[in-house]
Amino acid sequence: MDKQLIEFDNAVEALGNSIYFDVPSKYIRDVQQFRKYFDQQTDTKLRQLGLRLIDECTAFGFMYRAGVDYDKLYDKTLEIGHLRGEVYRHGLQSHGGTPTKR
Repeated sequence: MDKQLIEFDNAVEALGNSIYFDVPSKYIRDVQQFRKYFDQQTDTKLRQLGLRLIDECTAFGFMYRAGVDYDKLYDKTLEIGHLRGEVYRHGLQSHGGTPTKR
């Protein structure tokens, strides 16, 4: 599996865990730095999923910092979790790995 894809997955996980630290903007930037990586992907599906996940993570960070209702934040985390799984599975397939069940 591609090293940058693993680093991206780790950054998304760290953003989710940062809710306990008031979602510092550093975690949002850590996820956003992978935009160029996904822009350059030749696999259209992986590119679209990755960019959408970056956008959803960014939205989550700003929603949290703006004090949006917890139910809306919860829905956003579910969406991010689903997208994260899709990016991971598609990334494995795209880079010659075998998808595993999470």
